[in-house]
Amino acid sequence: MSETGPPEALRRSLVADVPLVAAIGWHDEIGSTNAELLSRPGAPTGTVLVADVQTAGRGRRGRTWHAPAGSSLMSSVLLRPSIPARTWPVLPLAVGTAVLEACRVVVDGMDPARLALKWPNDLLVDGVKAAGILVEASGDRVVAGMGINVDWRGVARPPEVQATSLAEAAGGDVDRWRLLEVLLVALDRHLGLAEADPGGVVGRYAPDCATVGVEVTAQGAAPIEGTAVGLTPEGHLRIRTRDGGDRVVAAGEVEHVRAAHHE
Repeated sequence: MSETGPPEALRRSLVADVPLVAAIGWHDEIGSTNAELLSRPGAPTGTVLVADVQTAGRGRRGRTWHAPAGSSLMSSVLLRPSIPARTWPVLPLAVGTAVLEACRVVVDGMDPARLALKWPNDLLVDGVKAAGILVEASGDRVVAGMGINVDWRGVARPPEVQATSLAEAAGGDVDRWRLLEVLLVALDRHLGLAEADPGGVVGRYAPDCATVGVEVTAQGAAPIEGTAVGLTPEGHLRIRTRDGGDRVVAAGEVEHVRAAHHE
């Protein structure tokens, strides 16, 4: 993989041909592409930042390990949604659907069923995390951040990092810049659909959601344990607890415990 950033010709074609994309910036190393975009109040809608190494990405439970140069695709896109802020919770689901679609296109020969989405912000391959999504809002702006593990073959990782990469799962090379191209096209489509009809996002997301039907623990001040039984129209997760009641989780970390047993 090249470590000099997306080819200039690709950047020009994406800006010219993908309505979502206004500009593409590259960083060899950055703290966080999301934080950088959020710190630029005057940046135009559709500004995309791509980084080779992200040193301050926010992982689970304060974990700070990051993958080496050339092994991942870290990117963020600045949005100014026209839909009401109360509907913004569907945006991470739209982004997740786009990430899933892009990975299925780029990884040739892989059974599409091996890729799935873990609510609210992970892409799984064979049940193991291969990408993470972080959507953050500030005022009228939303930044959609995506970190995709492209090729971690030969990359040593600490035991607490339970993750895989597309190349490991596919057993072959994955073109990082082809992935960026397909991802931005997919984002343009799915975010456009979300703006036109926020209520349709959940229907597109749900068929690939591996969380529904699984026993889960939702972390929070008081953890919620039960079986994920569906998604609300707003994109929140419904969990049926052991006492038979339903709880709705709007955001946060959800752990899959095991597949629910059905007689």
